Amino acid sequence: MTNTYIEPGKTPFRELIADIKLGVYARRYYGGMTNKELFTFSAAEAYMIRDGKVEEPVRDVVLTGNVFETLHNIEGLGDTLGWPDGGGGCGKAGQYPLPVGTGGPNVRIRNVIIGGR
Repeated sequence: MTNTYIEPGKTPFRELIADIKLGVYARRYYGGMTNKELFTFSAAEAYMIRDGKVEEPVRDVVLTGNVFETLHNIEGLGDTLGWPDGGGGCGKAGQYPLPVGTGGPNVRIRNVIIGGR
């Protein structure tokens, strides 16, 4: 599997975060992996969301959990599809650097496990 993305929704970013009292906005990826149904995703950038506004940066943010539970916990999809330059590589079964593409809209997820500082 070299390209997986989520189709954009219809919600502008400001509306997507407007009613979030406290959350994290993870932006762009630094790396990640899957192991059967579990995943980790390291954010290249991350910011606190406070009272519906993107605020101070935070670092070393990693999202983790069960892929299927996390997909079920999607509450909203942004209206813009991003397809950044670059991409990454898959290392499954010694295939690295099998090229993979990345992209998608802003995704609002409830109850995802977030670690970092």
